[in-house]
Amino acid sequence: MSRPQDKARHHRPYLVKALESLSDNDALQCKELYDRWEADTWYDEDKRLYYGTDGNLYKVRQGHTSSSLYPPGSQGSEALYVEVAEQGQGTIDNPIPYNNNMELEEGKYYIQYDVEYYCFRNTGTAVYNDLSALVGIYVEVVE
Repeated sequence: MSRPQDKARHHRPYLVKALESLSDNDALQCKELYDRWEADTWYDEDKRLYYGTDGNLYKVRQGHTSSSLYPPGSQGSEALYVEVAEQGQGTIDNPIPYNNNMELEEGKYYIQYDVEYYCFRNTGTAVYNDLSALVGIYVEVVE
């Protein structure tokens, strides 16, 4: 008779494949099941990682070997990781919650600290600044 641990090891590849097929919003519901981020590890583009220090799920923006100097969510890691966050639709009635490590898309609405912003120019890459610091550059406050 096989042990539960053996069955779990046997089923792991199927679970990993299933996790990879989830939408970002669905992945957030089970983020603890994703591989934990570790330093000195190669990560392929689009791999999702759970970062236990802040409890968030991240997606790798470009393949790289991770470094303890630039863990997910830290300043300087914007080109490497983007936080997978619950998404609004980007409309004025359902803005996207901004979390300081996101790419902004022209024509979408974002919200941070209860202030709503309209993005009038794509950032092209994730930005780390608060939206209030990006007024006039990428966003404008919605009155």
